[in-house]
Amino acid sequence: MAVLSLVGAQGIAPLQLSAPLQLSAPLQLSAPLQLSAPLQLSRIATHPINASSASIAQNPVASLQEKNSQLIRTFVGHTAPVRAIAIARDGLTLASGGDDRTVKLWSFQTGQLLSSLSGHSTGVESIAISPDGQTVVSGGIDGTVKLWDLKKGQLLRTLTGHKSGVKAVVITPDGRTLASGSANTIKVWDMTNGKLLHTLKPGAFALTVSRDGETLLTGHDDGKITLWNLSTGKLLRSFVPPQKSSGVTSVAIAPDGQTLVNSSGDDSFPSLPQTDGKNIKVWNLQTGKLLHNYSAHLGSVESVAIAPNGLVFASGGQARRVQLWSLKTGKLLRTFEGHGGNVYAVAFSPNGQMLVSGSGDKTIKVWRLLPSPSPRVPVKPFDSVGMTVSESNVFCF
Repeated sequence: MAVLSLVGAQGIAPLQLSAPLQLSAPLQLSAPLQLSAPLQLSRIATHPINASSASIAQNPVASLQEKNSQLIRTFVGHTAPVRAIAIARDGLTLASGGDDRTVKLWSFQTGQLLSSLSGHSTGVESIAISPDGQTVVSGGIDGTVKLWDLKKGQLLRTLTGHKSGVKAVVITPDGRTLASGSANTIKVWDMTNGKLLHTLKPGAFALTVSRDGETLLTGHDDGKITLWNLSTGKLLRSFVPPQKSSGVTSVAIAPDGQTLVNSSGDDSFPSLPQTDGKNIKVWNLQTGKLLHNYSAHLGSVESVAIAPNGLVFASGGQARRVQLWSLKTGKLLRTFEGHGGNVYAVAFSPNGQMLVSGSGDKTIKVWRLLPSPSPRVPVKPFDSVGMTVSESNVFCF
């Protein structure tokens, strides 16, 4: 049995405990507590900690530990800001593009740099990987779109025709069609032969494609979202924000095809606002209704991505952090900090368990979404009524 020695005015007196000591109020000592024998602990009681709980938010040490545990690895190799990232469907390869004018291919599992592809004369602003994992597409400030063999690291084809920098590229799910966007035009190409199929106006800095590959969705500098028939190039409809909005910087469509999220730029000068001041919007694609409209970061939000299960989406921007949100409620679920520069690109791993971000600090970071090892929870698709998976299970993919 351990003996506690209490130091008092009369010297040291041993104190032996035959039963657990229970305190109804905090124990305060006026002098140091000294032990005359080593204190042996037979067991330690532990309790699970919820990373999103208020207790962690109020505990700087716990917050720091949780924050650090989220970061899995950092990819280092770019010599200038990273502007675009894409992950192959098999989860083995990550492609990135940056202001150093290179396209880099990495092992997503280890972070090893596999190859560095040169060919653009200026920075690379956009990246996409074909569904079969064979081709990487890059769009550059030089106005060109380049197709690369992912396995061999060789340039296959260069597409020209844009009069300004290519800010966005997207490939259809069948891998046959490619769209690219610049300030003046949107161009639709045949992936197999490089033939130009359509030229659409006005231009767009943000592109995505519906899951069936039939509809192209574009975001414009007036905040408008436009839907096009990809086969014919015909304009189908446009979604217009109820108030003037900043230019759209990124768009993402949910797996069920029902919801679209777009990010937008800064609100000019806070003292003289030119727009509604909101930088994330969530739309119902069937009705065109604006579901959520809110400010997520200080300054511009540069990129958004929706998780494979359609429950959450991520955003990155000028605040140098990545944030995770509930798609249904718009509630902020988690913040990832560690970048030393603006976050220009975000993407989810194909299995939905990791989040990737590219930054102005020249690095790419991979973040863990699961707070701790836990049984996999079956995730059912949600319908128009609401989610079938609670937010408490949102990280169990």
